[in-house]
Amino acid sequence: FRVREYRVAGARFLEEEQVLAAAAIPPFVSVFDDLTPIEQRLEQHPLIRHARVTAELPKTLVVTIEERTPVGFVAGPVLEPVDRDGHVLPLDPVEHRLDLPVLIRTGGRAALTPSQLRILAREVDRLAADDPTFLAAVSEMALDDRGDATAVLSGDLLLRFRPPLSHRRLRDGLTVLEDAVLRHPDQTASVLDLRFEDQVVVRYAEQRARAVGQRRDR
Repeated sequence: FRVREYRVAGARFLEEEQVLAAAAIPPFVSVFDDLTPIEQRLEQHPLIRHARVTAELPKTLVVTIEERTPVGFVAGPVLEPVDRDGHVLPLDPVEHRLDLPVLIRTGGRAALTPSQLRILAREVDRLAADDPTFLAAVSEMALDDRGDATAVLSGDLLLRFRPPLSHRRLRDGLTVLEDAVLRHPDQTASVLDLRFEDQVVVRYAEQRARAVGQRRDR
């Protein structure tokens, strides 16, 4: 009952050869051997969140992995993809054609703390699960020291909210925004603010510019 065949499932970014190399399966392993050490070796790989190795008689091992999925970029000397836990992933954004929001600290003068990065990364992951179409329009997401987030959407619209942003709250906000655009077709909506309970605030381009100018004067 020596293992002679291998099957890999769940790989998206990793090649089968890379998975088997990380598994480092001994050459004379049997389908009846303890496979836990193989799983532990696999989970040491920076792209593998969870691994399960099972045997199929008479001679096959099935290696099933759950990869760490990139949800955003952190800015450094280069853009680096991170998963929902804020772990930097060894992936080439160009090779894998990653189109993800950049996660930054509001103001951009300092890097996100590890806890801030996790908050933003998990928020992006959750929003992507709720509405992939909406998240595809997000180019950047920032977090300030008060815990308020700002997402930059297509057309330079700023969405402000306090994580976690529920799917229902987001839908309500977008409905109000759509109505505001219809009511004021001659003005450009620039801010959709969902930070206040039971309120949706829409600001227009000139209001946003005036508010920025007032802050600079202080």
